[in-house]
Amino acid sequence: MGCEISKDSPEGKWIEKDKSGPTKVHPVDIQTTLRPKTTPDLPDLPKSETKQEVGKEEKEKEAKETKKEKETKDDSKIPEHNPYNRIRSGSVATIIMENRPPSGVSHTSFTRVYKQRLSSRPFTIDTSRAKSNQPVVSQCAQKIGITEYPEGRDDKKPCDVYWHNVVYPDMCRVVTHASARVNKFPGMTELAKKISLTHSISSMQKLFPDEYGFYPKSWFLPAHLREFEEFSGRQGKNDGTHWFIVKPDDGAQGTGIYLINSPSQLKDPLQKQLVQEYVADPLLMGDQLKFDFRVYGVIRSINPLSIYVAREGMARFCTERYSKPTTSNFENLFSHLTNYSLNKSNDSYIHSNTLHDQIKGSKRLLSTVFHQLESRNLKTKKLWHEIKMILVKTVLAMLPEIMLHYEHHFIDKPGPQCFQIIGFDVMIRANGDPVLLEVNAAPSLTIDHQISPDELLYEEPQKVRSIVDEVIKVPLVRDTLLLVLNLMDQEYSSARSLGSTQSTTSSNPPEHTADDLDTLKSKRKPHLAEIFPNRYGAHSFHLLFLDRAVYLFMQFVNLRTTINISVSGLKLFIKKCNLHMLINSREIDLKAAEINFYLTGDHSRLLGNGLPFHGFLQFVFYVAERKFPKEGSLLEKVQRLMHFCDQSLRHYGVRSARLRRTEVATAEGEDGPVEIYMLPLRMRGKRRSRSSMSTNRSKSQPRGDRNNNALSLPRITANS
Repeated sequence: MGCEISKDSPEGKWIEKDKSGPTKVHPVDIQTTLRPKTTPDLPDLPKSETKQEVGKEEKEKEAKETKKEKETKDDSKIPEHNPYNRIRSGSVATIIMENRPPSGVSHTSFTRVYKQRLSSRPFTIDTSRAKSNQPVVSQCAQKIGITEYPEGRDDKKPCDVYWHNVVYPDMCRVVTHASARVNKFPGMTELAKKISLTHSISSMQKLFPDEYGFYPKSWFLPAHLREFEEFSGRQGKNDGTHWFIVKPDDGAQGTGIYLINSPSQLKDPLQKQLVQEYVADPLLMGDQLKFDFRVYGVIRSINPLSIYVAREGMARFCTERYSKPTTSNFENLFSHLTNYSLNKSNDSYIHSNTLHDQIKGSKRLLSTVFHQLESRNLKTKKLWHEIKMILVKTVLAMLPEIMLHYEHHFIDKPGPQCFQIIGFDVMIRANGDPVLLEVNAAPSLTIDHQISPDELLYEEPQKVRSIVDEVIKVPLVRDTLLLVLNLMDQEYSSARSLGSTQSTTSSNPPEHTADDLDTLKSKRKPHLAEIFPNRYGAHSFHLLFLDRAVYLFMQFVNLRTTINISVSGLKLFIKKCNLHMLINSREIDLKAAEINFYLTGDHSRLLGNGLPFHGFLQFVFYVAERKFPKEGSLLEKVQRLMHFCDQSLRHYGVRSARLRRTEVATAEGEDGPVEIYMLPLRMRGKRRSRSSMSTNRSKSQPRGDRNNNALSLPRITANS
């Protein structure tokens, strides 16, 4: 951070000297002011003028000297009363850089004291499958006193947390204990892919068109090729003013992406790919470089549903000046794509060695760019609110299939609590509106930068510290661990209350009474902030409408073997819900084949695998249009159809409206925290009596942070 270490301080204490001097980049996030260069000896500190009693001064001095002698005997204790031993900075960036101990404290003493304070937390973590995540996870686990097993436990006992770099298919074999936490949701890798994400958001756009305008208009090829050609023809008749970006479904790090302004420029129209409207009017700053934000969200659990956002994120800049795409510049991806993996190979890439450097770096802190945008009169508070709403709405769009994959994966056993860090790529238009570009289910958690061999004449690539990645990802991983272990409040609230108590009971200023560690912690805020349900739940509860469709879907699917509904399942759905007068068996076959092509782009594929949840939704939309043609919006039609199905299925003991239960902890007449319980208990395949179900429902209670519910409901079968 542009600092050097010196031993010229009194009493041999380590102090830091800032080479460049304090530079105020951001009043909250980047200020790195350190202590004065000259530090007087502790005995020469000026006495308080407010103390008028000499005897009191002498007693206080004697107490200080006694305490100092005691500390000299025991180097494991941190000096408490030297005001120059605390870091004089209100910056989040300085505080969250916890790879070094507080100033004036040796690393050995810092680690010993920190672990002593956390000795009552006997938690363990398995990082045998963390791979590239392992360095930062190990660092954070050590800091908060979690015992790490990098090779797994030899005694075969379960760990409290399992950290995987990707979603492994044998997760249920590795994570066997119901109280364990694992940092991946089953199926999330597929759900975050470009085409799956588009299907999820497309379904919500049809139901809530005013809520999901943040996602660019998209087409899945080859299924939507004709629609894309018609749209392109309407937009300027291929005059070169309207551009589209083509993305392979399984592409990553910018590979395979290219720009077109006509369907005729598609390299392979039959390949599975996504075509989106290109954001040709991005917000630019003085350097005229296009940029986007990587915002980190954390799904803490899905039962109850809990979503958090990281306060700090990353801004990724192109390495060449932006100009609107034309037939002469559209192939210059260094100007149009912000991907780090692409731009780092450009000679113009600027790596930041200090927080001051990142002001103009190719990677910057989100807070830095927000401050820069404020100077250009952009309302960043409004922008941040809109970005957080995008995160919530996107997770709610993905939630139905997250639920289904979880139930399918752990169908035969109580599942663990899954959580996941997710990266959301957001771009800002010139008018200040945020746009969601992609979702990354496994964002990079590396905290180093790789220098190419040519850059410094190295024979092999060299890794150097990346200050921006470190500032963002270390507290992200640390607070995620604290969050899922239910230690967040204990870690932050206790420190703040301790600092407050000391400041009110001492005649000295607060900074003179708290030791380095407590002062550091008392100034911190959690890096993660809850955005659902307690913060933005009121704005988005109505978007949980599809949970009823999920439950309806579950009644006609054998989750032990599949998460798709077969054609026979669709026919059973029509029969049991008394909808057979609307559509016959032949029409169901034809509609299922049409929906299958819409989702897969394959005419020849047999429907042996059935339709996924969003295929079922398309079928429900079709039936709702036919059943209630006079209703206003599609949402109103589907709502009425759901109610109609609820009433029809009551004969079979099904209460689909009971899928979601809202538990409200309140004092009388006051609002309180709301927990949304999304999942029923595993489907047993047996029909249970109404009296038995009623008894179980009356006895069922919420189960905290677990991903399964205490509510047991039957599954519809052909013989029901």
